[in-house]
Amino acid sequence: MNWSQCHTYVNKNCTDLQNAHSHNNPTSHLKKKWLVGLIAACVVPALASISHVPLTPQTIVTAEAATVQHVHVVRNVWLRRTERIAKNGIHLEHAGTALTVIAGGNANWWHVRDPQGRTGYVVRKTYFVSANQTRSGSASQLPPGVTRVYNVKPRALPSASTQAKINAVLSVARSKIGTPYRWGHNEDRGQYGFDCSNFTAYVYHHALGYKMSGASLVQAKSVGWTVPRRSMRPGDLLIFENGKHVGIYVGHNRMIQEGGGLGKVGYLSIGPGSYWGKHLTAVRRMFH
Repeated sequence: MNWSQCHTYVNKNCTDLQNAHSHNNPTSHLKKKWLVGLIAACVVPALASISHVPLTPQTIVTAEAATVQHVHVVRNVWLRRTERIAKNGIHLEHAGTALTVIAGGNANWWHVRDPQGRTGYVVRKTYFVSANQTRSGSASQLPPGVTRVYNVKPRALPSASTQAKINAVLSVARSKIGTPYRWGHNEDRGQYGFDCSNFTAYVYHHALGYKMSGASLVQAKSVGWTVPRRSMRPGDLLIFENGKHVGIYVGHNRMIQEGGGLGKVGYLSIGPGSYWGKHLTAVRRMFH
């Protein structure tokens, strides 16, 4: 029964009820009959029509792709030219790399762009890549290798603007200028001084409420989204010699760091020709 027929049914039976009432006939059984008929004739078909709207795999993929902006490499995975496992690898994407999702994927493959601008397909398995399903404009997602803790009041909340987060990171870092180098120390543990990676962990902890490893090799291997050097911005974590040293970019080809030949927290150049500029091996984005 379509909606026009349903309308006719309601009008006819309403008339029957009115006639019965006007002749002093009992109407309770007619009311029950009318109600049951209405449900059978109109409500049930209407619900059935809604429940049988086709939901295809393509519909699901399209809806999901509208909310997923990035996938993050959990284990090294090949970026491939086509949507199949074959000898068509473009580049081996390393764990921690953020890949931008673009149109053209399906239920088995993500269509992505990597930080160097290469486009291709990565297999859609959580063993290799993890999807952060956040709607456009959300800046609260955490980088790889980081959890959020609530034992400090961060200077910038998750909902803060990118510039506010940059200001928070640089403000905390600058507040420790001159603090001496002490291997294995972190002032969050009641110790005086820092080593290079405990300094960066301390800064992101107090600026953004992050908890992350204080080991430089762990930070080099699994913390943050990898971005190309040309995209470097203040607040990024800098990795040198694959984890032998770390610092935080402040802009204008300079970083703030602990140790690094100074023996304390201070600024060093990473510009062309500088020692640390020649030994920079990775740039990690720590917030959006």
